[in-house]
Amino acid sequence: MTMRLFCIIGIAICALLWYPAFHYQGVFQVLGVTFLGMAVMATFLEKSGPPVPSKK
Repeated sequence: MTMRLFCIIGIAICALLWYPAFHYQGVFQVLGVTFLGMAVMATFLEKSGPPVPSKK
């Protein structure tokens, strides 16, 4: 599982638990923003080269 996918799943879980667990909304907000920041950093730090043309 890539870091970005893990972060998106974490944000989704925070969003799903926002209303049922209203006592922990602050915690979910901090976790969601943290996961979002990690996903953005992983996007910019990931270095992938250009696609390699296939030889036929």
